[in-house]
Order: sequence, then structure tokens, then C-alpha cells
Amino acid sequence: DSMIGSHNNKKFTTKDKDNDIHKDGNCADMYKGAWWYGSCHSSNLNGLYLRGIHERHAKGVHWYSFTDHNKSLDTTEMKIRPTNFRKSFVLTKTP
Repeated sequence: DSMIGSHNNKKFTTKDKDNDIHKDGNCADMYKGAWWYGSCHSSNLNGLYLRGIHERHAKGVHWYSFTDHNKSLDTTEMKIRPTNFRKSFVLTKTP
């Protein structure tokens, strides 16, 4: 998964609030979108929408396990829940 590992438990970085651990700049500014950056990213759903294949390495909307750094995704959907979330099933008797 392109979120676990590089982005898990990272602080959210914006162009005016550099919380990433990248020593050579602000990842949100470099990759044109705020995100939970480490040292920078393997996913970025807030990047530029560059309409498919492009030459701007890692600046588009991407999730590396689906596409490489030079192809923007057409659509994305984020679902966020706490790390301690557990699904509970309710069993009911059937007549």
C-alpha cells in the first residue's frame, strides 16, 4: 500500500507548514499539494491534476502502487478512520 510506511503516522505538511522530514525543502511546495509527507512520498492525492501521463515527475495525483510517478489518476476517494477502528459484526437470528 502506498500510504503505509512512507506516510503512516506522519504530520500533515502544507506549503506554509513544513512538517516533513525532507532536509532539502518542503515536500508540499515541491510536489504541489499538501499531504502526510515523510521524505517526500509514494502517494499524493492532493497533487496537481495533470490528465494522465505527464513529464512532471511525482507532481500529479498519484498512488504509486497503482501508477508510477508520471501518471495522474483520474479520480480518487479518501476514507480516513482511527488506527484503533475495529469493525464489529452483529449476529441476528433468522426465523
